[in-house]
Amino acid sequence: MTETNGQTSGKRSVHWVFWLLLAKIIFILLLAGITLWIIYAVHEANSGGTSSVRFSHLLGAGYSSDGETLWLATADKQLVTYKEGQWQTHKLKGGEKPAQYWPIHTGLLQLNESGMLEWKRLDQATMQRHKLDKQSGLMTIGYATGRIYQLQKKTGEVFVLRWSDDQGRSWQTGGSIRITGNVSFLTASPIDKNQVAIGTSKGLYLSNDQGAHFEHFLKGQLVTSAAYSFDQKVSLFAAVSGKESMLYQIVPKQQKTIQLDTGTVERDRLIKIVQNPRHQGQAVLFTQRGDLYQTNNGGQNWTFIAQKGRGLDSK
Repeated sequence: MTETNGQTSGKRSVHWVFWLLLAKIIFILLLAGITLWIIYAVHEANSGGTSSVRFSHLLGAGYSSDGETLWLATADKQLVTYKEGQWQTHKLKGGEKPAQYWPIHTGLLQLNESGMLEWKRLDQATMQRHKLDKQSGLMTIGYATGRIYQLQKKTGEVFVLRWSDDQGRSWQTGGSIRITGNVSFLTASPIDKNQVAIGTSKGLYLSNDQGAHFEHFLKGQLVTSAAYSFDQKVSLFAAVSGKESMLYQIVPKQQKTIQLDTGTVERDRLIKIVQNPRHQGQAVLFTQRGDLYQTNNGGQNWTFIAQKGRGLDSK
């Protein structure tokens, strides 16, 4: 009888040890889960809230005419928008393969690889279409003016600038332009038909007479992007790449070139600058690795709104 009681007592002890061990394991797992949740919550708070919206291979970007929506168009036919701190993505409509996009006051201008131009609203309704007679060279359009500029190479360092004020149906051609360095982009003032800029590996060329004459700024530097302001006082943001990326504000009339502090952006190449048509001082920088920085005070401070091609929700 005593032996039986001992065996029973031993079994009870084993059971207690088992349940105690199980309770400890559950407690440890719960503690680990809570710790991971806290780490995730802190990370989300610090990052401003990571969005599920991703983007890559940017073909164009701009702001809506009310200045409330930033949009990005990508090579995989995504229209990505950022409004009131929230990112959303939509499928770009149309069967043709897009090559480039530009912002216009009614929405966006799409250039397809076929040479077809399509004027669209942000809801993607097509307003009109017209095929370019010449696809070679660089192209841009004035946001509010609607003037299309094309820069075409003649020979060596000699280029010709032409422009159209009727959606590419007829063109005017300027004289020959001599430009040093590799030409990388063309951009036009959003509000003044006469203002146009050419970015090169040897500086930025600015004209205030539709390309008849040019002034050379940032001489000897690789200019990767530039964007005119919407202010009546002509100024531009211009990005330069070298050992570090740098951002400048240029005021041509005063011959001023002001370097702006961009902090951590210095380590990444700046590939695009977009200025807001309604909110003066607001602009967005796009970097090569997919980071987006927004300023609301003319470049004095910058805020992350996307990191490595992934939107960061702020609300």
